[in-house]
Amino acid sequence: MPWWWDRMIIVLTVVAIGLLLTLEVAELSDGTAKQLEVVDVVLCGLFLADFLIRLRMARDDRLRFLRRNWLDLLGAIPLVGPLRTARLMRLVRILRFARLAVLGRRLVRHYDLPVAPTQTFVNLVLATTLVWALAAWSFFSFEDGVNESITGFGDALWWSMTTLSTVGYGDLYPVTDGGRVVAVGTMIFGVGVLGILAGTIATAFVELRERGRRGLGKARMKQHLLVLGWNPKARRAVEDFRADPRHAGRPVCIVADLPESPLPTADVSYVRGVPGHRETLERAGAGDAAVAIAFAEDPADPRADPRTALAVLMLRQLNPDVLISAELVHSANREHLEAAGCDAVVDAGALASSLLVRAIQDLGVGELVEEMLSNTQGEVELYRAPCEAWAGRPYGEMATALLARRVTVVGLLRSGIHRLAPEPALQLEATDEIFALATDPPDMSV
Repeated sequence: MPWWWDRMIIVLTVVAIGLLLTLEVAELSDGTAKQLEVVDVVLCGLFLADFLIRLRMARDDRLRFLRRNWLDLLGAIPLVGPLRTARLMRLVRILRFARLAVLGRRLVRHYDLPVAPTQTFVNLVLATTLVWALAAWSFFSFEDGVNESITGFGDALWWSMTTLSTVGYGDLYPVTDGGRVVAVGTMIFGVGVLGILAGTIATAFVELRERGRRGLGKARMKQHLLVLGWNPKARRAVEDFRADPRHAGRPVCIVADLPESPLPTADVSYVRGVPGHRETLERAGAGDAAVAIAFAEDPADPRADPRTALAVLMLRQLNPDVLISAELVHSANREHLEAAGCDAVVDAGALASSLLVRAIQDLGVGELVEEMLSNTQGEVELYRAPCEAWAGRPYGEMATALLARRVTVVGLLRSGIHRLAPEPALQLEATDEIFALATDPPDMSV
């Protein structure tokens, strides 16, 4: 079903359960009770429509659908016609608590929780609720009109809960033989059901944590950094990205085909799978990502470039607006990454080789470049800024004015062409941009 429909059914199920509890426990006037019952019938109609639509969609195996979802039908029984008689009404309401299992199943699908322990937990909660409600109904049937301590069904629910949990306050107790039999059964079932329920909750939490560590769930985040692939450079890149004040607090999601998260911290999500597969990227929330960095699986193997290009291409289809930079292994493959939709392609090997040569030709160049590019070293960073406010003025005038603001212009970008140290008399255009060294994003006002 569409996500909005599924979310609506989850909300309405919570409302329906609250409505049932109100009708059973609260002392309502006849007018208010009838109004709530009308609302209950409307909700049942929606639940029944949901069940029938999904049954129709299950064309391949409707019998299997019925076996798996019969609680949905049980939880959609409205209080109409013959079911409105006093005893049947209370029994139908108790059966309607099957919506708890429906709610649990929808939440499992909606939040991609581990199915096995969560389904067990849902079944146990349902079993506990049914035992609680049926014990209260049975107790009330025997004790009503005989036991002076029982003034309403709410008292029966209270007695059932204290007995089920083996607390036994002693304020309410059965006086009939039938009520005592119900009490014995409730105590026996209470110890087993609640003990198993507590163990299942603990198991579910452990499984949920391990599932996240192994990357088997979904990343529920928006405007995040998406890291496609992983190699030794990736850890430093993530740390450097997060040190940039412009991206402070931005969530990070790593997508890689590794046994467990390569960066196991609480603020980094991990999705296991091949970065070029649509299903993997969808689990990583690729459609809502703001920026992405694609790393070569093996920085020494040129065959890694086509796999990187495939991941970028799939990401670009899911999110046309995301900014993507990619690591290039072999210069001959640059055009493939650019054709796939990369906004920036970095040949890390060629860059490192050139830097090594420059570092011995002019000592200190390596350290200078590293400090310029790193967000974790030094106070000055390299920024890109528009020149629209300086359009029509000489480049030299702008550079001099910015220098007084502790901003050093190192280059100009015009029509996709980089110009280092242009002529001071060069007239700036509205579409020009500069690269400058500064402690903060430069103020480009005139």
